[in-house]
Amino acid sequence: MTMRQRPTAPEGLAPPRWVREAVRESSRTGRVLDHGFSDAQLKSVWWTSRLTEAGLADGTSPMITFPSTREDGTAVLTRADLFAMSADLRSKGRRGRDEQWLQFLWHVLAWGSGPSRRNNRARIDAFADPVTRRDRIGYLREAAERVWKEDVRGAYGALVEPGRGRIPGLGPAFFTKVLYFLGGDAPQERRAVRCLILDARVATSLRSCGWESLPKGNYNWFTDTYVSYCGLLSRWADDLSVAVGRTVEADEIERALFAGPT
Repeated sequence: MTMRQRPTAPEGLAPPRWVREAVRESSRTGRVLDHGFSDAQLKSVWWTSRLTEAGLADGTSPMITFPSTREDGTAVLTRADLFAMSADLRSKGRRGRDEQWLQFLWHVLAWGSGPSRRNNRARIDAFADPVTRRDRIGYLREAAERVWKEDVRGAYGALVEPGRGRIPGLGPAFFTKVLYFLGGDAPQERRAVRCLILDARVATSLRSCGWESLPKGNYNWFTDTYVSYCGLLSRWADDLSVAVGRTVEADEIERALFAGPT
């Protein structure tokens, strides 16, 4: 792909029927905020063991917590829990300790991996060295500052370099999860564009919706492409809010795209 071929969403692209139906048939609380995983799925023991091996934990307490509880009593880590963690970081601002930023990152990575721990060893190792750790946490802080200013382009740009992410092992499919949760759970102002998750499953669904120029798989998307994606889902949220008769948030559409047509 040449520098001139930076795929952006086709003008006038509309959400397909199955996306509209997914949004119409469920609430944001049930479909988005309660979206989570249990300890049996995320294997917190693995995270504690691996982080201890890397010198990032002392092994005395679980590194992944499960603050929410399902109706059957199962403890889970949900999107709502990650929003709460990001809100705590934002309240501390520059006073937040590096350890708190890493705790947030481990939880996002665990949630984003679900039952798979593929590549998480490399992501953890990227923070093992104290010198590079400071710089890489600095990238996360820089991205957060951009997110909190509603600067989607700057936030994505803070974590991407030509051909790769700025933090080894943390490419767009995962660092857009970090950006998304840093944005918080407060309802977005209409017309405001927020950072959203863009991974292989979402990209595949978008291609089926008519965005054929969007590369397949987990891809180091151009910043222009990510900004276009976030803007597209913001526009779809505005349109669906009118059609459904309630405020629809863009992450409801991302969740529907992730699930795919049923």
